[in-house]
Amino acid sequence: MTLRAFDFREIAGLDDTATAIRTWLSKSTSFFSDEWVQATGFGAKLVLGPVSTDSFESILDATPRTDWCCVAYLREDLPTLWYSSGANFRKVVGDLIGFDPPEESDEETSEPQEDIELGAIEADLVQWVLDTFAACLSQGWMGTDEMAIQTGKMEKDPRKLRLYRAKDLMTRVTLKVECKSATSEIHWLLPKQKVSKLFEDTVDNRQKAPAASPSKEMIIQMPVDLVTILGSAKVSMKDLKDLKPGQLIVLDQRIDAPMTATVDGASSFECWPGRLGNNQAIQVSRTNKK
Repeated sequence: MTLRAFDFREIAGLDDTATAIRTWLSKSTSFFSDEWVQATGFGAKLVLGPVSTDSFESILDATPRTDWCCVAYLREDLPTLWYSSGANFRKVVGDLIGFDPPEESDEETSEPQEDIELGAIEADLVQWVLDTFAACLSQGWMGTDEMAIQTGKMEKDPRKLRLYRAKDLMTRVTLKVECKSATSEIHWLLPKQKVSKLFEDTVDNRQKAPAASPSKEMIIQMPVDLVTILGSAKVSMKDLKDLKPGQLIVLDQRIDAPMTATVDGASSFECWPGRLGNNQAIQVSRTNKK
């Protein structure tokens, strides 16, 4: 059976799981790029490729035995599967060890891309990439609680992993890792019903969660602006134009009346002007509590 790859843009409005995955990935890609810059000096990003749905058996039957795979647990009871060819993983490793992958050749003597073997060092680097990927997805998780994705050891032949029943529906997500040297594809296999339920529970929990409010300790430490105006006056444009240093302007504030201090534009205190050391100061005479 041939899988039909869906363009995400065609199904985003219909498939809530695909929409949630895109949101999740968009929140995670910046974390991944930061990790990649630290490791290689170059940026990288994650891009969501085709999303399709088929039975577990059909997807595995269409997967080459030579692919490398890794089980990643979203929860203890929710294993997922990352897998790709050795050629794709080698493209990612190229950035880490500083070499460009060889160009593909059409000659019959060339090595089939699906049969590329990873050396011990390359396999360790791929494991680091997947662990880093898991950590970045954990940071980008859109739920109210943090998610810690646990990854297993790299193995050969994903068809040997019977994580689910043959007829269980799976969501197959293609994640494209755009690096300096090349773009690599890693496939992510998730149980459709369980993952859909996880996303639904996440949204429900976020709706039920009480609105965040600052603590009393935080509130009492917040700075506020208290403003006291000595007085005001109205002058004509001519007088303002002819104003010179040394001239006096009579304010509308009587010297035998207290000034008003405002907080956030609201009249809050009556006070008298004064001095404390080398600074001007005010002495509160009455509060205007409402």
